[in-house]
Amino acid sequence: MDTLSEQIRNAVKQASIRARGESIVERPSKSLTRPSAAWTSPSRIGSIQGTALSIVLSSIGCAHARSSEGGCTMCSYLLDGTDKNPTEEEFLLQFQSAMSKLDKHTAPLSVKIYTSGSFLDSDEIPASTRNQMLESISNDDRIKEVVLESRPEYVTDSVLTEVRRILGDRRVELGIGLESSSDIVRSVCINKNFNFRSFADSVNTAKRYSIGTRAYVLLKPPFLTERSALLDAQKTVTDALALGVSTISLNPVNVQRNTLVEDLWEKGKFRPPWLWSVVEVLRHAHRIAEGTINIVCDPVAAGKSRGAHNCGKCDAPILDAIRRFSLDQDVRSLESLACDCRLLWLHVLEHEDISLQTHT
Repeated sequence: MDTLSEQIRNAVKQASIRARGESIVERPSKSLTRPSAAWTSPSRIGSIQGTALSIVLSSIGCAHARSSEGGCTMCSYLLDGTDKNPTEEEFLLQFQSAMSKLDKHTAPLSVKIYTSGSFLDSDEIPASTRNQMLESISNDDRIKEVVLESRPEYVTDSVLTEVRRILGDRRVELGIGLESSSDIVRSVCINKNFNFRSFADSVNTAKRYSIGTRAYVLLKPPFLTERSALLDAQKTVTDALALGVSTISLNPVNVQRNTLVEDLWEKGKFRPPWLWSVVEVLRHAHRIAEGTINIVCDPVAAGKSRGAHNCGKCDAPILDAIRRFSLDQDVRSLESLACDCRLLWLHVLEHEDISLQTHT
């Protein structure tokens, strides 16, 4: 990275730290024996539909966000965690509490384990604790898929050897926040602190253990116009597919508390992406993937001012179409959408780069 880019990146890092302020030390005390969140929802599992249990374990959170690097510009998930790491017993109680939500569900099931950080980071989730959770999953024949979230630096042969040994022949994916295949966008706009080569190495490491990669693609990080963000997301999808990822998960930016994105949004210098842009990236992904992998999207805060939205009148039907597509992969859900505000979106794509004005 050249000197100017490094100077800009450092400025963004410092702005992210300022935006976070004292929010980490001021976060309220939480039970160490209950997960931050756990919920079930319809989900695409391989080539069929089933039910997914999403678990957010309460931990000390992302090492990158806790470090002097300041964390990602759009992410405040660290604030869902705790000021000290739970014990192994407390972690297991969290896990068991969450797993009880599957008591009345039938196969096929998917279990997705998040931590507001990296499940494979042994400093965050000790290896023995992680393995006990995976052992519990392996004893449940209803569970056909497991998704484990991690940054690339924790995707190692030693960890994946254990994951595969315990989970047997189940479908396993690693959810990794690639965000953008552009090192400049990922570094300067997102402050992600890893490069594309690291992501590619993780994908290849996972393949050696027949483990897939769920690539999280970010739509509209700060400092990009709507058109630039759309093109960046489309290129990222293309580049991720070329690496051989097993799922594309499109994540439109939402405005989270105590982040640089929130600071920009409050000053009128950032607008979350249009739902039309979300639809366009999904259609591009479906076209490029040619049905070989799943393309999914479940926008957070969609239809609200802090999330991906259009004019308000068409938000609900477009969101329904996005969710239907994520379940059945039938792109026809996205083909017949219409609203007068599409003309304004097209105007934004054509003129925003020139005017440098944020269209709300």
